[in-house]
Amino acid sequence: MSQDSGTSTNSRRRFLTKTGAVGTLALAGCLGRSEETDGDGGNGSGDSTETITWVMNPAEDTIDIEVQYQPLFELIEDEFDVEIEGLPTQSYSGTMVELERAGEGDMTLADTSPGAVPQLGPEEIDVVGMREAFGAERYFGTLVTTADSGITDVSDLEGEAVAMADVGSVSGGMAPLWMLHEAGLDIGNVAEGGGAEDFEWRSGVSHDLAVEELINDDTIAAAGAGEFASVPHVPVEQIEDEYPDLYEISPEVDIAGTRDPELRLLDVSPAIPRAPIVVNAGWQDDLRSDIEEFMQNVEAEELQHDAFDLADELGLDLPDEMLEEYNEGTLDTDDYDLDEDQEADWQDFDDHTLWFSGIVAADHEDYEPVRDFAEDLDIAFDDIE
Repeated sequence: MSQDSGTSTNSRRRFLTKTGAVGTLALAGCLGRSEETDGDGGNGSGDSTETITWVMNPAEDTIDIEVQYQPLFELIEDEFDVEIEGLPTQSYSGTMVELERAGEGDMTLADTSPGAVPQLGPEEIDVVGMREAFGAERYFGTLVTTADSGITDVSDLEGEAVAMADVGSVSGGMAPLWMLHEAGLDIGNVAEGGGAEDFEWRSGVSHDLAVEELINDDTIAAAGAGEFASVPHVPVEQIEDEYPDLYEISPEVDIAGTRDPELRLLDVSPAIPRAPIVVNAGWQDDLRSDIEEFMQNVEAEELQHDAFDLADELGLDLPDEMLEEYNEGTLDTDDYDLDEDQEADWQDFDDHTLWFSGIVAADHEDYEPVRDFAEDLDIAFDDIE
């Protein structure tokens, strides 16, 4: 998120139990392995282990994305005897730059925002697949305000400050701008790095930080963020009554209203195709094709962290029984009376679990709804900073 990224453990566990896909996967302690192998690798490269660069989109500021992605990296490394070198970026535009730098034959994969597909086009990238989050291939951008703000409509944000991600984030930047535009507010030249005419645009923060700024800064009237960052603060009753598509599709509804303080939805975007995994179009060989096919066939349980290894990696203090039940798919956090520090540790643990449960085949055409957003906003992808 890649996400635009993030979802709830309870949502995952319900999905995995329902599909009978509960299992565990050992987590490697860190990225990297020896450059030499004892025999022929799965890619037929002899003694040398090939390195694949994986460009990593920023999603939530509090997440170590390389730890979060470790189950997928480990699967690919073990299957093909390759090394994946994570390359985190500091912005959505930074991800674009890294993908544009990839030349012919460069082994480069990336998790990106949906906007990267129409922005870069088939000359630069091919789509490996769309990430699926526990049965949902679509998600939503949101605009939220505090429960006591007195703001009841998006149009009330005229003259107010709104925190959100940059335009390169579809759910946290482009979709909130689209909602403001649809309400009649002038978004100015924000796509080119300028400012809005009818409100103060505070951009460039991750989804979770936009929500935090709304909560902690009285000068900010609303936040734009992907549903995964906002819905945990929103009462489920409001979602069910006012936003039926969000209620029916989003796995985040399972944890709606579980985080303080309470926030209120001002608007929800149309459904957005979930974030893709993409590959450098200039890398064309059998290894790439094999990895793509492999990822499209990965099962949900294979993308789960081993709870003990993840807790150890993050230095968390959580009950062994709790971690064991997580691995077994039987965990109910309500059964545990955690102290304040353990509650924080559990949140950290939950935030680092991989937010998607599968990768389904997709192509450039699947991301045309994102281009529609841009056209409605009169944004040229070449102008996005």
